[in-house]
Amino acid sequence: MLTNQRENPLFEQFERVCDILKQYDTVLSLGNGIRAGAIHDSLDRAQMAELVLNCELAERARERGCQAMVEGPGHVPLDEIEANIIVQKKMSNDAPYYMLGPLPCDVGAGWDHITAAIGAAQSSRYGADLICYITPAEHLALPNEEDVAVGVKTARLAAHIGDVVKLKGRADQRDKQLSKDRRDFKWNRQFDNLLFPEDARKILESRKSLSDKGCSMCGELCALKNAAVTLNTYLKGDKCNR
Repeated sequence: MLTNQRENPLFEQFERVCDILKQYDTVLSLGNGIRAGAIHDSLDRAQMAELVLNCELAERARERGCQAMVEGPGHVPLDEIEANIIVQKKMSNDAPYYMLGPLPCDVGAGWDHITAAIGAAQSSRYGADLICYITPAEHLALPNEEDVAVGVKTARLAAHIGDVVKLKGRADQRDKQLSKDRRDFKWNRQFDNLLFPEDARKILESRKSLSDKGCSMCGELCALKNAAVTLNTYLKGDKCNR
């Protein structure tokens, strides 16, 4: 493009691209090349102009029978995430929206998987359809296998947190059952409902409580255990001495 001073051929022949993708039942993902690289540039004119264009392209693609989705930004302050999603959804006629995190701050390098999870949970809650996993190596290095595993797990947590709000009455049933099993000290059933049971088992087994119930955090002062004893005592009509 620079050498020949010509327009991007994928943009210039957009209808042809859509027809090819439709033929092979492939989804067109409209990325953004001038999205903000820092939270202080979020929602600037360049980013918004490209978002408008991508939303228009998504509509043109769907008019030709091609499936299309729009990619969103990667650096957005927490209070601008909702607005970003509302604008995209309205301008694209509800095309699926893929948020690249986003990171709601820029000073978390080494822990950007956590930073991104905070933004991703907000994105999911406000209607984003896909979120991006970020690794601890983001902005620092090429991620290794362990970085990827940590990033994916953290993104799964963020997606579930968002779904608890977005899919209220469905996604939160797993949490409800877990809280009941935690109250009743049904450890195996707790593990069945955890997102990462293997990790939880390792921690529990490595730091066993001296008590047959509860964990090593509170031991004999476990609020759940003592509350159950107190409640059962009153239900039996006995005087409570605890």
